[in-house]
Formats: sequence, C-alpha cells, structure tokens
Amino acid sequence: MHWEDIINNFWFLMGGLWMTIKLASVAIAGSMLVGVVFGIARHTKFPVISWIATAYIEFVRSIPLILFIVFVHYGFLPNLLKIQTNFFLSSAVALIIFTAAYIAEIVRGGLKSIERGHIEAARSIGLNYFQMMTYVVLPLGLSRMTPALVSQFIALIKDTSLASVIGLIELTRAGEIVYGRTFHEFEILLFIVMVYFIICYSLSLLSRKLEYNTKHRPREAPSELKLSA
Repeated sequence: MHWEDIINNFWFLMGGLWMTIKLASVAIAGSMLVGVVFGIARHTKFPVISWIATAYIEFVRSIPLILFIVFVHYGFLPNLLKIQTNFFLSSAVALIIFTAAYIAEIVRGGLKSIERGHIEAARSIGLNYFQMMTYVVLPLGLSRMTPALVSQFIALIKDTSLASVIGLIELTRAGEIVYGRTFHEFEILLFIVMVYFIICYSLSLLSRKLEYNTKHRPREAPSELKLSA
C-alpha cells in the first residue's frame, strides 16, 4: 500500500474537496430556489404557467447531465447569453438548472399530498391563493418532502464529479491528477470513495433525524383550549 501518496498530496486533494463542497453548496441553494418556483408553477391551476413549467421539467430531465454540463459551458452561456464562462460558473449553472427540474417534481408531489381539509380551512379564514401557498400548503409540503429532497441533494453532491468533464478540479478530478502521476490508483480512489461516503452518509443520517422529528413532533393544543386552561 502506498498511503504516502495521500499524505504527500493531502492538501491538493483537500483543495478538490473544497471545490466539491463549494459547488454543491451553490447548486443546492440555487436549485432549491428555482425548483420550488417551478414546482409551484407546475402545481398551479393557471394552464399557461403550468405548461411552461412542465415543458422545462420534461426537457431538462430528458438530457444526460454530463452532456448538459458540456452544453452549458460551450454553448448556452457563451453563445446564447454571451457570458464569459469559467469552469465553476458553468458547472454551477448546469447543476442548478438540472437539479431544479427534479426538485420541482418533488415539490409538486409534496403539494399534492396536502389534505383537502387544510386548504378548505385556509380559504375559510379568508386567505387568497398566494397566502394559502405561503403560510399553509408550502410549509406543510416541505416537511413531507425532506427525505426526497435530501436524497436529491446527495445525488447532486455525487454529480459534482461530472464537472471534471469541462476541466473543473473538484475532488474526483484532483484524485485523477494525483494517481496519474503516482500510478497508485487504488489508494487514491479508496480515499475519494471514503470521503464521498462520509459526506453522503452524514446527510442520510440527518435526513432520518429530520423525518423522525417531524413525525414525532408534539402537537400544540388548540388556542381555545389554551385560553380555557
């Protein structure tokens, strides 16, 4: 075993890990925001808005991610939007647009799971559609979406490795560079596998804890009972 290769290149590998974490963080935040918007649009009763959201979701989900990253870097940003690209920007934009389509479907499913009684109760106290979505439907739906969202974010973290196709030096690409000059693939790949496992398994445990807390959260007594007490 040649573990000295990891020790000698540790900070270079950590630089790749930092790039992975930074890219994943930006992509998670951006895709969550875009995904919620398109998920609500897909769920809405306005036909034009719903059709536009559906077209976006179905189009993006039909394209392989690795091809989408290449298209964004060499075509979409420089040619269509006339934006000067770099590896990180292209990777982040591609992951945000791609992952948001899947999050939108998760959001739509969560919104559809809301019981009719909650909606009727919101209408009975005079909430309009946007108030009902903001204060009742979306908060309830998000709590039920947590396991699916975390699973999607775990997939996104692993998908950051595909950014190496355009030259971004994230964790996987950093490992390739190291074993390309040391010729000791096994130790480097094992190290990278363990790092991904620790990150993704930690998120999986967090998801289970959040799901458990949501299911076992004590319900507050109705306001009338509080007053009578």
